[in-house]
Amino acid sequence: MKVITYSLFAFLILIGFTVNGQTKKIKSIPDIDVYDINGKHTTLKKLGQNKVLFIDCWFVPCPPCFREMGMLHKLYAKYKDNPNFNFITLCQTDSGIVKRFIAQDKSIDNFVRMYKDFSKRQDFKLPVYFIPGCNEKIYTGKTLAKYTPDDKTKCPDRQFGFRGYPTVIIFNKKGKLIFKKTGYGDHEDENNLKMENLIVQNIAAK
Repeated sequence: MKVITYSLFAFLILIGFTVNGQTKKIKSIPDIDVYDINGKHTTLKKLGQNKVLFIDCWFVPCPPCFREMGMLHKLYAKYKDNPNFNFITLCQTDSGIVKRFIAQDKSIDNFVRMYKDFSKRQDFKLPVYFIPGCNEKIYTGKTLAKYTPDDKTKCPDRQFGFRGYPTVIIFNKKGKLIFKKTGYGDHEDENNLKMENLIVQNIAAK
């Protein structure tokens, strides 16, 4: 019953995020202003300068995104110290809520438990960035906050041209798009291997 409830919940949220979205095609790193979990601003182009830039787009609460997090933590741990590689996640959810999520605040315990169930992890250790204006609010405690960002056009799906979460986007050292994939199911081993091989090849490329 819990799995069915999570799946339905995710489906309903995804409908809200994607039906009205208009996609656009990108071929290179867009010059987007972003800020990290501590509020420090930079741009995606700076983060990807002369590096392979890996971006995972997600939100809270997203069961498919959470399911993907186990694989992402392993990938991040393996390549985070490589000077030719930069790994970030780009979250649609308001940064204040994400801070509480990472800290496992009791006010959003239901989403923390959902994350642990799907990711098979007890913590969250990935670097998180946000796009100014895309600060999705969610239901917390007894307060029903809005489900729409201040500016939908600022959110990852509009900026990168996709219609679902999670979505992985990879750019090579020259800033060109080399990989984009939406969704994450139960049997992704082959896809994960292909993605990692692509990362390794482009890290080694001059």
